[in-house]
Amino acid sequence: MVKEATFLYTYCAFLLKIAPPSASIAAKIGAILAQYWLDKPFLMDKVDELELSFREPSASPDIHATHTWRGMAAQYSRLRLPGEYEFSWSGNCHYLAYHDLLLDDGEMEVTGERPVVGGDLRDKMTFVPAGQTIRGWANPSDRLNAFTVVCFDPSAMDEELESAFHAIEPRPDIYFRDDYLAALLRRLGTLMADREGPASRIHIETLGLTAALEMLRINSEKRRDETGKAVGQLSQSQRSLVRSYIDANIARDIGLDELASLCGVSRFHFCRAFKATFGETAFQFVTMRRIDKACQMLGETRLPVAAVAKACGFSGASQFSRTFRSIAGTTPLAFRRSV
Repeated sequence: MVKEATFLYTYCAFLLKIAPPSASIAAKIGAILAQYWLDKPFLMDKVDELELSFREPSASPDIHATHTWRGMAAQYSRLRLPGEYEFSWSGNCHYLAYHDLLLDDGEMEVTGERPVVGGDLRDKMTFVPAGQTIRGWANPSDRLNAFTVVCFDPSAMDEELESAFHAIEPRPDIYFRDDYLAALLRRLGTLMADREGPASRIHIETLGLTAALEMLRINSEKRRDETGKAVGQLSQSQRSLVRSYIDANIARDIGLDELASLCGVSRFHFCRAFKATFGETAFQFVTMRRIDKACQMLGETRLPVAAVAKACGFSGASQFSRTFRSIAGTTPLAFRRSV
């Protein structure tokens, strides 16, 4: 059990460069999630967003971005003054929010709970189960304030998963702290806020899925431990299919869904099996294949750097240069001159 559960935490800890929490959580939850994604594909085509109503008619979010995929949705908003606003949310999904907010005044109320006064909400989070309502108002301090929201829909879950989640009846948890979950959501918000180019789907989706699983862990940590099987590897034919598909589609924004479907498994199972097979995550593997292709093109062609970036699946020359330098230790132009 520990081996299977630890992979999910270790994977995102590697991305975030933090130590994951000690996890003796039941690997059965991971197995249930894998079976859920395999058996019941579900597209969240309706997003229950946190609604903002600004008291200053000219005020609006400085950045507002959303991303939806199977059974989940993510939202990022960054606010500039004047920004006193009212907010509300209700929906048939579980609501998880990370706050990077400093409020001069404000209040939030969740159905059935006492109102909670705002204040310094930086690095705090809020969880509200499906079917409940959030209402409140906020007067933010003179700084850039932001929040990241992940919603995951329980109606898409199979009976066994719902049973596991509700073994301890989920209750609202307002302005709580958890270092690991906060790091996941901070990273997700950073990716969604990037104006230079859209982050890769595979990165955003993995962070969102892992945040949802971590929320399950927090709500289910009192459950008794259960043993599970060690993580298996991809078969030789699956490895060949994945490599060939990535190379053939290197110029596209490849998603986890595509790679998992190619192997006939769920996204959660694919992530575990891929790591066990290649010793790195799918995101890292795809990035390295992009850089390998870029090195080849820089050495063998005289195409402009922007054209090389596009051909290798990067959103632009700036993202390409940052990634290339972080891996190769030099810029694309300097590399070209050296070969």
